[in-house]
Amino acid sequence: MKEKEKRVVSIFEALGSPIRYKMIKLLADGEMCTSKLAEALGKDKSTVSKHLKILKDLDIVRFVTKEKYVYYRLKKSDILKLLEFAEKIFGRE
Repeated sequence: MKEKEKRVVSIFEALGSPIRYKMIKLLADGEMCTSKLAEALGKDKSTVSKHLKILKDLDIVRFVTKEKYVYYRLKKSDILKLLEFAEKIFGRE
């Protein structure tokens, strides 16, 4: 398998996680710190951090440190187009 194909498969695997899917949807509205994401998802900060690392490693999100908090935001907003397209194709109306 070519490197590009492996990357695409990795991205779809990452998007297959309900938690990461919800994270991306939350970050579509703007940056959020880890604790706010954890609160919104009803998950521990450590769990959220593990999922954020996967998204960061795939270059989907980026972070910035402000004072003592780490804020995440979408790095590539095109990921939202991909999710919207999938929702349109596979969503039940």
